[in-house]
Amino acid sequence: MRILAMSDLHLSKKPWQVRKALRMGSNADLVLLAGDLVNDGTPEQWACMHTCIAEVLPDTPVLAVAGNHDYPRSPSPMIRREICDYQSLAEWLLGRQSYPATVDSSGAWAIHCGEAEILGLNCVTHWRKFLFPQEAQLRWLETRLNEQRAPWRIILCHAPLLAHNPQRSDRPYLHRNKQLQEILNAHKNVIFLSGHTHISMESAIPCVEYEENRNHIYINDGSIRPTTLLQQDGRPAQKPADGNIVELLLEGNQLALTAYSTKTAEPLPEIHYRFFRQSEC
Repeated sequence: MRILAMSDLHLSKKPWQVRKALRMGSNADLVLLAGDLVNDGTPEQWACMHTCIAEVLPDTPVLAVAGNHDYPRSPSPMIRREICDYQSLAEWLLGRQSYPATVDSSGAWAIHCGEAEILGLNCVTHWRKFLFPQEAQLRWLETRLNEQRAPWRIILCHAPLLAHNPQRSDRPYLHRNKQLQEILNAHKNVIFLSGHTHISMESAIPCVEYEENRNHIYINDGSIRPTTLLQQDGRPAQKPADGNIVELLLEGNQLALTAYSTKTAEPLPEIHYRFFRQSEC
């Protein structure tokens, strides 16, 4: 199974860059969008995103979670149209794909596809806050991980966890960061896929981290747009790097991970990893 993951599309008025990135997923079995699909959360931008996906990837399943830019800065009344906000686009995306899906009332969702179960967490609310309201999504995630078994579990969440943030900040993005990390620590073979940082995969500070004792893989896929290249000391380079997307190739107990430039569509040098699934026992 070939899964293509991208984040921080930030569609505003000119969709050519978004269309170019989406086109790279035309041969994928599944495309995952890790939040900030649009830039300002307006109905016009959501209608444009809907058109881009429908025209560029008419037959490819696409799934998404919300980022902070997917909401307006403050809630505003609007007349419900076909595609006018994140929720309406997410419902359309879940409805157009053929994999078995479960949608929880908390806003989280799950699908089974081949060797993987994809778990979507929507950690952003109005006013662009990184919250898990009333912990409902985290309780759902914990129950799902305990009850369901899949060779690989991929968790899609816009913001990275504190311990795996390539910016090496001491302040978490997620309000319930510690609780979410503890839930993951109780399991094996979890791939946590995030965006938000706009940090280049080519940075000296890693955007892919492997946790050997649990066989967890943390991937921060910065943005399809020009990204910040971090040097060894954590400071940004003078010039931005290309945007990037990540390819996950699942085959039996192996996962091959490759990053690609969204500017050239070529693999990024040395950004290639191979992982092996461990027994749950």
